[in-house]
Amino acid sequence: MMHPICRSYPLFAVIARILAPAFIAVCLMYGCAHRDAKAPKVVTIRVADWGGASADENSNRINKELLDEFHRTHPGIRIQMEHIPDAYVQKLLLMVLAHTEPDVIVLDASSAAMFINNNTLRDLTPFIESDPEMDLSVFYPNVLNIARRGKALYALPGDFTPMMMYYNKAAFRRAGVPYPREDWTWNDFLATAKQLTIRKNGRVTQYGMEVTNWMPGWITWIWQNGGDVLSPDGKKATGYLNSKASIEAVRFYTDLVTKHKVAPTVSQAQALGSENFLAGATAMTVSGHWMIPHFIATEGSIPGYKFSDVGVVGLPKGKHRVTVQYESGPAMMKGTRHPREAWEYIKFRTGPFSQRKISEQGLAISANRHIADEFGDRSPLEPVFLENIQYARGPWGAQVEMYALVEDIGREAIDEVLLGRATPEEALTRAAHRIDIQLGVQ
Repeated sequence: MMHPICRSYPLFAVIARILAPAFIAVCLMYGCAHRDAKAPKVVTIRVADWGGASADENSNRINKELLDEFHRTHPGIRIQMEHIPDAYVQKLLLMVLAHTEPDVIVLDASSAAMFINNNTLRDLTPFIESDPEMDLSVFYPNVLNIARRGKALYALPGDFTPMMMYYNKAAFRRAGVPYPREDWTWNDFLATAKQLTIRKNGRVTQYGMEVTNWMPGWITWIWQNGGDVLSPDGKKATGYLNSKASIEAVRFYTDLVTKHKVAPTVSQAQALGSENFLAGATAMTVSGHWMIPHFIATEGSIPGYKFSDVGVVGLPKGKHRVTVQYESGPAMMKGTRHPREAWEYIKFRTGPFSQRKISEQGLAISANRHIADEFGDRSPLEPVFLENIQYARGPWGAQVEMYALVEDIGREAIDEVLLGRATPEEALTRAAHRIDIQLGVQ
C-alpha cells in the first residue's frame, strides 16, 4: 500500500521509488529498531547534519565544545549527532517514510522547500511565542524569512553568506587598475576584466574573470537585470527564464567567454586547477564566505600568494543591486517525540554561545546581527560582506521543491551557449519548456 505521505506529496513517491534500494542501508545506519515506549531518565535528541569524519580539526573541536556546553547546561538531554555526508536530503526523506527520522535536522536554504513543502517540519512559532528568552529581532530579517511561510516559521537561521566578488589585489596592482568600488556597474566590471586579461605571444596568461555553469554563480546576473528563472509563485519558467531581461543577462555573462574572451571556458578553468584564482591565473571570481578559511590556510603553499592580496567587493550593479545568499539552521522534524527538548537544542544552537563558537570557524556569517558585528573585524573582508547583506535574496530552492532539477537544466543551457551550440534565446527557451514539464505546467 502506498504510504499516505506519498499520496499527499507526490515528490515522496518519486524519492521512494528511486531510492528504495538504499533503504536497507539507511535503516542499518540510523536505526529502524523498535523504539522503547518507556521514557528514559535522560531524553536523547537525534540531530542530523551533513558533516562527518572529514571535517577539519578546528571544526571537530568547536563541535565538541558546543556539545559539552549543551550537556552541561541541559543535564536531562543527551544529543546524538548523526552525520550524513552523502545524499543528505534523499536519506532524510527516506527516514521520514520509515518513521525513523531524527528529531532535529540542519536545514539548508537551497533544499528547504523539499522539507517545508512536504509537511515534514514543525512550525516553531508556538515555541517562540511561549519562550520569554527568544527574541527574533536579533536575526537579519532577510535571513530569518527564508524558512517562513506566512505566519509559520520552520527553522531558525544559524549562519549564512551572500555571494560576492573576490579579486586578486596583486593582479590589479600589476595591471595598474584601481580596485573595484562598491558602486561599480556591469560596464565597469567588463572594462576591468578586459584590463586584467593578459596575453603574451597570442596566449592568455591571466584571465580577468572566472565563469561557471553552476546556476548560483550566474542567477544573480539575471536578477540584477530585472529577470528571473521562475514566476513569482515558482510555478513556471516560460516567460521568465526566456524573458528579454534574462536573455540579455545570460548573453552578457556568456560573452565574457565567447566574445570578449576575458574568462576561460569551463574546461579551461578545470585544466587551470582549483587554485587558479590564488595562483593568479584568474583575477576575479564569485564565491561565498566559506572560501575565507581556505584563503587564509593556503598562504605559504602557493608561490607569491598572500592572504592580504585577497580583496572582496559586492557584485557589479545592473538595473538592480542584488545577490543570492545561502543559509542553514536547525529545524524540528514533525515526527519528533520530544518537541520541548528539541526546541531547547534549536534555541541553544542559534543562541549567542553557539553563534560565537561557530563564527570562530570563519566559514559563514552569524545570522545573529549582534554576533556578526562582534566578528566584523576578524579580517579586512568582513565589513564588505556585512555591507552587502542588505542586497541578499534567498535561493529558489527554499521555495520550490523541484529546484535541483531546475538548476540541472539551467546548467545544461549555459553549457550549450558557452560551447556555441545555441544562442541564449534558443538555450533558455528550450530550458524554460523543460522546466515547465518538470513543474507540471499544463
